[in-house]
Amino acid sequence: MVANVNQIIVADGDLKVLDAFERLFAGQYRVKTFDESEEALKWIKENHGVSVIVSCANLPGRGGSGFLKASETYVPLATRVMLTAQNSVEVFKQAVNEAGVFMFLSKPCSPQELSSAIEASVAHHSRMVFERTLLEKTLSGSVKLLIDMLSLFHSEAFRRTSVMRPQALKLAKVLEMKKTWELEMAIMFSPLGEALLPKEILSRYRAAKTLTESQREILAGAPAQTRDLLKNIPQLEKVAEVLYLSGRGYDGSGFPEDGPTGKDIPLTARILKLLTDLWYASPENGVDAAAFEALGINHRQYDPDLLKVARACLLSEALGADEREITLCYIRALKPGDELVDDILTEGTHELVLSRGHQLTGTTIRRLDQYNHVAGIRQPIRVHRPAPVDTSQAPEKATA
Repeated sequence: MVANVNQIIVADGDLKVLDAFERLFAGQYRVKTFDESEEALKWIKENHGVSVIVSCANLPGRGGSGFLKASETYVPLATRVMLTAQNSVEVFKQAVNEAGVFMFLSKPCSPQELSSAIEASVAHHSRMVFERTLLEKTLSGSVKLLIDMLSLFHSEAFRRTSVMRPQALKLAKVLEMKKTWELEMAIMFSPLGEALLPKEILSRYRAAKTLTESQREILAGAPAQTRDLLKNIPQLEKVAEVLYLSGRGYDGSGFPEDGPTGKDIPLTARILKLLTDLWYASPENGVDAAAFEALGINHRQYDPDLLKVARACLLSEALGADEREITLCYIRALKPGDELVDDILTEGTHELVLSRGHQLTGTTIRRLDQYNHVAGIRQPIRVHRPAPVDTSQAPEKATA
């Protein structure tokens, strides 16, 4: 029985080396061996749970450095180790600078040295995963707080995020996307460009009215402005690039004019464009067949496979969307997790304060209470409230 779930990949043209790894670490780690680079990369692409990748310097195929560098696309947090009989400075420089090698091992390598190296590599991988997870959770919390604040000041721009986020997660599940963090961040930040635009330009653009040359320049610069705001924040570099390309059509239309086309556009950006346009095409009560018919008029702007998947899963989801129970309550009775059924409006002027579909947090509830004392908010408020978890039927723990 394997006592540790860490997956070790070993790629070496020498079959004796591969046999030695399998014998030495049997029962301690899961070891998968390959004698050339392409089959190894194909396996890694389909199996992302890799802790350590070991490669010889002269691996058949694209070579050790080339293989380790290519593997980073699929398993960026895996620790990379190189086995080499060469003492060339160029080999070491290439491996470190291009492939991010964590450790070098000289051939021949004793079992004790090999065991220590793999143990250190597994520990390094665990630290990387822990630090990445901690950073993502911290950043996600900070982003959520920021979006909550922005949505109170730019409610019209941010009203769609609470609708698009669950749609994006459902699409991601159908598409078997392993990681959804960047997609969620992109959805949450997607209205930022609109919030930064003058309202006159945005309203004219959405109404398909004629824009002046200077207005068109401002509108065209919005994606780059959003990217520049986010790209210097750690872990948001890829999110910034996704937002920059989210207005780019699959056929090469839209912004930026010199951007990629088709499958070269990141999948996350393709999803974001489709869901954004779907939101604008949908009625107040949610997605319907007519919304997808509207997208079909300009179907070349969307990934055809993605459009087909979205139509299949989001329309079926919409059928039962209004079957949830509605709770009517005043601000003092709102709870974190409540989802707004209607827009929250001011009492006198009926200005939009918070959009329907927004999931309330403790912060937004406190801000609503403050806003109510200053300007007055129309009450009672209709919300969808998550059902309480019933623990009365939970099975008892077995006793020895």
